[in-house]
Parts: sequence; structure tokens; C-alpha cells
Amino acid sequence: MHWIFAFGILASLLVVFVISYKSRPSQGPNRFGKTASPVSFTTAVRRFFTGYFNFTGRASRTEFWYAMLFYVLLLLMLGLLNLSDLVLSILLAFTLIPFHSVAARRLHDTNRSGWYQLVSWFMPVGTIIALFWCNEEPYD
Repeated sequence: MHWIFAFGILASLLVVFVISYKSRPSQGPNRFGKTASPVSFTTAVRRFFTGYFNFTGRASRTEFWYAMLFYVLLLLMLGLLNLSDLVLSILLAFTLIPFHSVAARRLHDTNRSGWYQLVSWFMPVGTIIALFWCNEEPYD
């Protein structure tokens, strides 16, 4: 039964890869737009939710780290509320897409593809590498 689940994930990743390969940005410097400027905490949280499916453009370091701070505080608050597993799963699923979109935009600011965030799935080394990438200076 688990192999069906694994096969479904691999098949969906292959479909996403093929679709993104056809619409990939041009190569070279500034291929993701101009460098993002720093933002405040409230602006970062607002962009976290308004840029729900925005996987293009760039996110500054402050936007990314403020969004991650908000995400961690949200998870801590949800953990303290003792909500049912179904409610927690729905809330986490609701915030998973903006989490990945802001991470992709942050990697774009370092002139990397958003697909590089898949490296973080290979714990602990991949997560450490992804954290270093997200903390780098903007690169054109």
C-alpha cells in the first residue's frame, strides 16, 4: 500500500517538473527580476498570504525570515490550543503552499531555482544547506 503512495508522489513530481521545464525563466544574471528590498514584519506576513501561489519574483531576507518567524509562532500557537488533528491538518495544508512560495522567491533572490528547496528534504545536511542558501546576500 505504501508503494502506491510513493508512486503517486513521484508521478506528481514528474508532472510538475515537466510543466515547469517548459516555462522556466531565461538563464543568466537577473533572470528572476530585480533584487528585493527589505520589508517589515507586517508586510512580510501580508505578502506571505497574498503571494499564495506566487512562485515568481524575489523575496528579501527580511521577508523570508519574518514569514518563517510568523509560521513558527503560528505552529506553536496551534500546538498550545490542543485542536483536533483534522483542524490542525487543514490549517497546516492551508499554510504549506505560501511557505513553499516564499522559500522559492527567496531562492530566486540568491539567483537559484525554487526547486532547490527540495534539498531540504534530505535531513540534516540538506536542511543546513538550504538554510545557508536562504540566508545569503542577494545575487544578480
